[in-house]
Parts: sequence; C-alpha cells; structure tokens
Amino acid sequence: MANLKSVFYVTVGLALKGKEKVEKVARKFVKDNKIEEKEGKKFVDNAIKHAEETKKELAKKIAETVKSTIGKMGLITYKEARKIAQGFDTKVSKAKKNISKSRNKK
Repeated sequence: MANLKSVFYVTVGLALKGKEKVEKVARKFVKDNKIEEKEGKKFVDNAIKHAEETKKELAKKIAETVKSTIGKMGLITYKEARKIAQGFDTKVSKAKKNISKSRNKK
C-alpha cells in the first residue's frame, strides 16, 4: 500500500509532464510489482485519470491566482480593455455625427 501511495503522488507530479509520461511510469510500476493484467490496466487507467484531473485543477488554480493578482495590481484584463475601447469608439462615432449635423445646419 505504501508503494501505491508513493506512485499516486509521483503520478500527480507527472501530471504536468503529460499523459504518455504518466502511463509509462504506471506501466513500469505494474511490471515491477508483478500486478495481474486486469488489475494493472485498472491501475494505469486510474493513474492517467487522476493525472488529468490534477492537471485541470492546477490549471484552474493558476488561472484564479493570475486573475486575483492582476486585480490586486490594479491592472485590467484584455476583455475589459476591449470593452473600454468599444465604448470609446461609440462615443467618437457619436461625436463625429454631432459635428457633421451641426456643420450641415450652418
């Protein structure tokens, strides 16, 4: 059981290295510990599944941390900048129309 826990933690660490690397380590563990084929396949599949889940969770955590850090620094996101630019473009267009109308009245 201690080996299983160690491999699980190693698998989590390998999650960032990719599915192939996790699968390679898990298959080596199965071979080295002479685990039956059916149980070995289940172990490899679970290792890959956990690695992929960990990778997704880590990506989510990183995105949240970056967003929080940007907010704390007082910076705006690209999406917010585009919204501001669109608002500015709208105001410029309206101003041009008003100038054009006032010139035509004279």
